[in-house]
Amino acid sequence: MCVVADSPADVVSLGAHSGYRPNFRGLASGQVSAARSKLGLTHAEFAERLGGMLGWTPSAAVVKRWEQGSIPPGDVVLAAAVISQAVPGDVLTVPLSPAAERRAGLMSAIGPALVHDISEAVTPYADRGLIARQQWNEIIRGATSDLWLSGMAEFGYASDDEVPDILAAATANGCRVKILLLNPDSPVTKEIDGDEGSPPGTLATRVLAALARFGQMRRACGAGMAVRIYDGYPTASIVRGDGMMLVTPYLRFFIGSNSPTFELHAELAAKMFSRYARLFESTWTTAKDWTP
Repeated sequence: MCVVADSPADVVSLGAHSGYRPNFRGLASGQVSAARSKLGLTHAEFAERLGGMLGWTPSAAVVKRWEQGSIPPGDVVLAAAVISQAVPGDVLTVPLSPAAERRAGLMSAIGPALVHDISEAVTPYADRGLIARQQWNEIIRGATSDLWLSGMAEFGYASDDEVPDILAAATANGCRVKILLLNPDSPVTKEIDGDEGSPPGTLATRVLAALARFGQMRRACGAGMAVRIYDGYPTASIVRGDGMMLVTPYLRFFIGSNSPTFELHAELAAKMFSRYARLFESTWTTAKDWTP
């Protein structure tokens, strides 16, 4: 928003106010929502419109999640901004940056399939703690095929009051719910406590508390939900809701909330998505069923 002042003395610098924090996440989501509303399109129709500008087409579900607060990639925000400024019926011509021109030339030379192999869209977060609780839940809400919660304890999900209903709805729809946590009896838990500067027994207690909560959910969900525990030093937290993931590679000597996290969409980052899916499946296969 631009405010025109009568004189320089009337201009107020928002940046000079230490308490001012612009909501960039909301602005990015709002840009997508405003562009779609202006055109009067459904999520699926708007996804196709974006596809014509971007060279790749997001799904309707992804567009909906962007509007609900999941951060859209930069090229999507720019495309939505161009759409918002256009007059209905206009033909949009978007100038390419030098990097985009080189990419276009490469695509014409070696084909789109190979170009896709060298570039994948991923949304990074410097710290896991920067992701709002609601966003964690939205990743798994409405899952119909695969819902995974994998990590050390995943205590945030275990203790969230919304999660039992989310898992129950998923299993009722035939979704396969898999919970994969670190074995609380593993000596690795003591090692991690030492790495993170926590009192001995901290992680094991946290995992046991999470298992107790997930055990209650499993009884309510029935055969559609399984809980397993694994041994060995954990490498990543993997949260999946169908074609979306939040992945946190574990950094030794850092607590989980200080580790970087990446949001992956199967259609935008196919290779990374499939590799973390293979990591989960391999760990799941060698893990053992947990019984109270």
